[in-house]
Amino acid sequence: MRYLRTTILAAAVAVPLGVSSLHAQITERPRVLVQKPSRFTIGGGLLLSQPKGDLANNIGNGFGADFYGLFRLDHDGVLSLRADAGGAQYGSETLPAAAAFDPRVGFEVETTNSIYWAAIGPQVMAPVGRVRPYGNVAIGVMDFSTRSSLRGTGDYRGETFASTENQSDDTRTWIFGGGLYIPLTGTMSLMSIDIGGRYFTGGEATYLREGAIRDNSDGTITTFPSHSKTDQITWHIGVSYTIPQITRR
Repeated sequence: MRYLRTTILAAAVAVPLGVSSLHAQITERPRVLVQKPSRFTIGGGLLLSQPKGDLANNIGNGFGADFYGLFRLDHDGVLSLRADAGGAQYGSETLPAAAAFDPRVGFEVETTNSIYWAAIGPQVMAPVGRVRPYGNVAIGVMDFSTRSSLRGTGDYRGETFASTENQSDDTRTWIFGGGLYIPLTGTMSLMSIDIGGRYFTGGEATYLREGAIRDNSDGTITTFPSHSKTDQITWHIGVSYTIPQITRR
């Protein structure tokens, strides 16, 4: 009888404790992973470059790409620091080169005229809305480069065997730009379409136009360089992606 009373007493004490523990397990808020935008955004896209002023008298439009990174300086992302790099090819020329080698093996010389740039500066943006306008200003450097490459033909088409830089010159530039970010799947989307343009107020540089290299009969070449200011406008379309920050709550 004494054992029965002990068992009943132990059960009476254990039941409330068990119920309390079960209630705590049921009502305890589960921990979840929360994804929110970080301070870092990357982006890039295709672009069209249009020379302006004296530069437009010597070269035509170019096609290329631009890539950039943003670091938000405030919580909402109104002000950011932007760094970007890009390039465009504004001319090319391909000539046969089989005569310099065994005539049974085909080679060609491809000469490309390109502009490359890198820049850094602030960007301001409307951080909310279905369409988010932005503007930026940057200081950077532009490099004008003409390079000739020996390439294969036939089964080796596109393979480069040798390359020489025929001309290169760089200049500083101020860049003023603007555009629109359009979130892809709603206002909280981490990915947006990026459409915009940038104006380059470039300094003076020496560069080669398409076809400005003459092959001489003695195996040498003669170049006909141009020199001018280097203003241009670039128009781009691409995407931006804000890197998410994962937190546990």
